[in-house]
Amino acid sequence: MKITVVCNSDSLAFPTIQALHAQGILGTVAILERSEKLLLGPLLAIGIAKENVLRLNKGTWQHQLQQSLVATGSEAVWVFGFPWMIPDHLLQAVPWHFINFHFGELPKYRGADPIFWQLKNNEDVATLTIHQMTADIDAGPVLCKKQLQIIKGENYGLLCQRLGFMATEAIPELLNKADLPSALDKSNAVAALFDKKPDHNDLTINWKLQSADEIEWLVNAANPKYDGATACIKNTELRILEVSPAEIQLQDEFRPEPGTIVYADALYGLIVACIENRFLKINTVHMREGYFSGSKLFHMGIQSGEKFINLN
Repeated sequence: MKITVVCNSDSLAFPTIQALHAQGILGTVAILERSEKLLLGPLLAIGIAKENVLRLNKGTWQHQLQQSLVATGSEAVWVFGFPWMIPDHLLQAVPWHFINFHFGELPKYRGADPIFWQLKNNEDVATLTIHQMTADIDAGPVLCKKQLQIIKGENYGLLCQRLGFMATEAIPELLNKADLPSALDKSNAVAALFDKKPDHNDLTINWKLQSADEIEWLVNAANPKYDGATACIKNTELRILEVSPAEIQLQDEFRPEPGTIVYADALYGLIVACIENRFLKINTVHMREGYFSGSKLFHMGIQSGEKFINLN
């Protein structure tokens, strides 16, 4: 049996690619031409021959992939994060189907970037749903599910790494062809709750409405894929990459407006007031000029009493 892997991700797909390669059942790895700089080098580093990496051009990718399936004799295609709709004639081109590795609970987290939404929503576990692909997005028969406990404070990048390794646990089950369903699992054919890629508003901190916990979940969900959660201070937009809860004693009568920097010095950096009289320490941010700690922001002139303003 030969399996072609189509991917637009490194950490989520590469452990499975490496495992299939080690078992001698990997056909071709197909990547987007536009992602070649990101993915080709690491694929070669894990032992995939350059001639076994297919670079898909947006205009001709369907023909390229169909030709490759014939040339390699692939009987199945496993998909990790592919952004283009696969037409029905391609889905029917291999006997053991196109199988999608969707890193979210279906149908709740159908569509784009379920990992972001699971972190932002503070789910206890992240779910990998492996399903047969159909013409409808993320709605085909479910083959199996795996769950991974989310570590408190875990960010997007770390969770992706762990989910990628967990995906390899499903390989023996998927290689047992008898497990493939013959009819649509109706439980996967209902409306999704989180089916879009996060937009600017989703990635922007709302100091007046979001709790300290919700801000921390957003920051973790946006690091590193979205370069952090968006905030603005002193007419400068920046991305917050890491925060942590902080304890600080203020005068009883003093209730700072959410987003106000209530403490700033060279040792502890910046501490910001949130709603419900809670506080967050700003650990790391990204600005056009570079990456900075809270302490460095203090040295750059940000002082106690200044405020992050709402952008949305």
